[in-house]
Amino acid sequence: MTMQPLNCDSCGLAVTVEKFSDAHTSIQWLADAAACPFAAARGHVLAGDHSCPELRRSIDVAVRENTLSESRIELPTGAAIPRMARGAGC
Repeated sequence: MTMQPLNCDSCGLAVTVEKFSDAHTSIQWLADAAACPFAAARGHVLAGDHSCPELRRSIDVAVRENTLSESRIELPTGAAIPRMARGAGC
């Protein structure tokens, strides 16, 4: 899956999003994140736990309405898990 375009339902700012799970969402701002009214009102740059709640809500709604698909990562299991050779490394 790749990043998908989305506009915040509240302010309309454009981002691209890749949603992996409830806890893992990657967001790339297509404009200056400081233009977000939430960030401007608080005088800080959006990052981590300080991200815009309206944008998070827009992403959640888009996933529920199937306009934004969740990426699924298939992690290797068993013998397919990469292993370091004995004696390699530090």
